[in-house]
Amino acid sequence: MPYEGESAITRFYDGDYAHFRTPSGDVAFYVEEALRSGGPVLEFGCGTGRVLVPTAERGVEITGVDGSEAMLRRLREKLPGADVRLGDMRDFDAGRKFALVTIPFRPIAHVLDAEDHVRLFANMRRHLAPEGRLVFDFFHPKLAFLTAPRPEKLDFERIEGERRVRRYSSTFPHVSRQVNDITLRWEVEDARGGIEGAESRFPMRWFYRFELEHVLARAGLAVEALHGNFDRSAFGDDSPEMIFVSRGA
Repeated sequence: MPYEGESAITRFYDGDYAHFRTPSGDVAFYVEEALRSGGPVLEFGCGTGRVLVPTAERGVEITGVDGSEAMLRRLREKLPGADVRLGDMRDFDAGRKFALVTIPFRPIAHVLDAEDHVRLFANMRRHLAPEGRLVFDFFHPKLAFLTAPRPEKLDFERIEGERRVRRYSSTFPHVSRQVNDITLRWEVEDARGGIEGAESRFPMRWFYRFELEHVLARAGLAVEALHGNFDRSAFGDDSPEMIFVSRGA
């Protein structure tokens, strides 16, 4: 049941990303990174706790920050007493240092301005303990896919209790700004065949490898490793992901 004033993204987030993101192995990867670090961990863009909750359940001290109170409310229901706070990734101050800072599942795509990218990563750098690491992922951009307008298509359908949820998406690119305007639309069909609709529209920025490396350097961070997938394979032409591991320069 959605909360009053809650966005469609928040309402469908857990079900959607359990359906198509979980097979990527990203949650297991970040939990392992947290265990390796020994904690404490700071997760930016923690959302409803898809990564934070299983990390905390493994006994790692973790703090989460997100810009959506509705998302955090969902998280607190799953993990009462969780240390999660409302804030902007660019200037949030946790008031302490961390062995590991993470940004799972590319919330940096919601930051559109180039100078804000430097602010964002400089803020991550400020939260790192002397030997701390920053770990984040972003999809490996495929130019032909990103720059072609895509009319609405069915992404997937899934069963949620007695309801069938179908998600559709369409995109329109602004190549000069490396931004896609994205529209997500949901149809929820109940057991009697009644259909309820919801929609969300938002811009998302895409990044290239050396662009991110340059931003990290400007923010005082040095790349220690670049993985091409959550199995820690080497980054290459066909890699689906860019997973950066960096430290203070």
